[in-house]
Amino acid sequence: MNLNESVLIALGNLRSNKVRSFLTMLGIIIGVMSIVLLISIISGTQAKIEGEINSMGSNVLQLVPGNSEEMHGPPGTFTVNKLKLGLVDMLEAKSSYAVKACPVFINAGTTVKYKRKSRNTTVIAGTGASFPYIRNWNVAEGNYFREEDVKAARRVCVTGDTVVRDLYGGSSPIGKDIFVNGKKLLIIGVTEKKGKTFGQDSDDILAMPITTCHELLGTSVINQIIIKVPEPKNTVKAMNEIRRQLLTQMDKEDFSLNSQSELLKTFSSFAAILNVVMGCVAGISLFVGGIGIMNIMLVTVKERTREIGLRKAVGASSMDILLQFMTEAVFLAVTGGVIGILLAIAFISAANPLQKVFLDSVVVPLKANPTSVVLAFIFSSAVGIFFGSYPAVKAAKTDPIIALRYE
Repeated sequence: MNLNESVLIALGNLRSNKVRSFLTMLGIIIGVMSIVLLISIISGTQAKIEGEINSMGSNVLQLVPGNSEEMHGPPGTFTVNKLKLGLVDMLEAKSSYAVKACPVFINAGTTVKYKRKSRNTTVIAGTGASFPYIRNWNVAEGNYFREEDVKAARRVCVTGDTVVRDLYGGSSPIGKDIFVNGKKLLIIGVTEKKGKTFGQDSDDILAMPITTCHELLGTSVINQIIIKVPEPKNTVKAMNEIRRQLLTQMDKEDFSLNSQSELLKTFSSFAAILNVVMGCVAGISLFVGGIGIMNIMLVTVKERTREIGLRKAVGASSMDILLQFMTEAVFLAVTGGVIGILLAIAFISAANPLQKVFLDSVVVPLKANPTSVVLAFIFSSAVGIFFGSYPAVKAAKTDPIIALRYE
C-alpha cells in the first residue's frame, strides 16, 4: 500500500464519522488558535508600549520616589515622597550636560466645568514650562505656558481635544475660561490629539503650571521629575552625575532614577516571560487536544479490529496498518491546525477595525506573527505524530487470527 492509498482510506474513514472527527480536531483548533492569538496580542501590546516609551526618547530620565532595589518593591511603596520643586533648579544648575528638568504632578478624575457643562474624568497635570520639550508633547493651537507663569502661579492652562469637544462643542477654547475646584483658569493652548492608550483617553487632560496646580488642589506633592539630556550619548554619564547630586539631598532608598532604555529592557524581559507563560498555556490546550486524538484513535482501532484482521489476512503488512492509522491521526492534527490558524487570522483581521468602531482607537494593534503561524502548524503536526503513534502501533501489532474472531 502506498501513501496515496493510505490517505484516501483515511479520508474515507474520517468522512464516515464527521461529527466525531470534528470534535477530535476541536482541541487542536483551540490550541493553535490560542497560540497565534496570544502571541499576536503580546506582540501588539509590546509594540504599543515600546512606541510610547520610544516617543519620549532614550535620553529622557524619570526620577520617582522610592528605590525598588533597596526596598524590594515598586518605587514609592515603602517610602515617604521626598521630591521637591527645589530639586529641579538644583539639577539644572549643577549639571555638566545642560540637562532640562521638569516636575510633574498628576491628579486623575478631577471635575472641570465650563458654563453648564462639566467632566469628572479629566486628568489634571501640573508641570513645568519645559514639559513639551522633554516629552515631545506638542501644542496644536495657542501656546504652552511659560516659566514666568510657573513662578507666578498664574491661572492659565492647556487642554486636550476631549475637553474641547465635550465642553466647548469643538470650537476653539483659546481665551475662554474653565473651572477647576470652583477656581477659574484661562485656556491658552490645545494639545495635539493623541487618542487612547490602553483604554485611557490621553486627550482628556488639563495641563497647568505645577505651582498653580498645587494651589488649586491644596497639595505640594510631586509624582516625578522628568529630565532630558540634550546629547543622547551623554545619558549614562548624566545619570551618574544626577545620582551623586541627589545623594547630597536624600538617601539612596528615597529615589529611583530610570532611563527610557532601562524601562524598555525591563518591559522586554517581562514580555519575553509573558510569551513563555502564554505559550505554555496554549501548549497545554494542544496537549489536551492531542490526548483527545489518541483516545479517539484508540476507540477507532477497537471498532475496526475485524477490518484490521481482514486486511492482514489478504496481505496487508503491519507497516501498511501503521501507515493508515498514522495518516488519520496526522490528518486530524494538521487539518485542525490549519483551521485554527485561519480562524486566528480572521479574528486578527477583524479586531483592529472593530476596536476603532467601538473604542475610537486601536488599543492593542494586532498583527499575525508569521513565526507564531509556522510554530503553531509545526506543533499541531507534531501532536498528531506523537499522539497518533501509540494507537497506530497498537493497530499494527494486532494478531490477525484474534482480530478475525473479534465481535
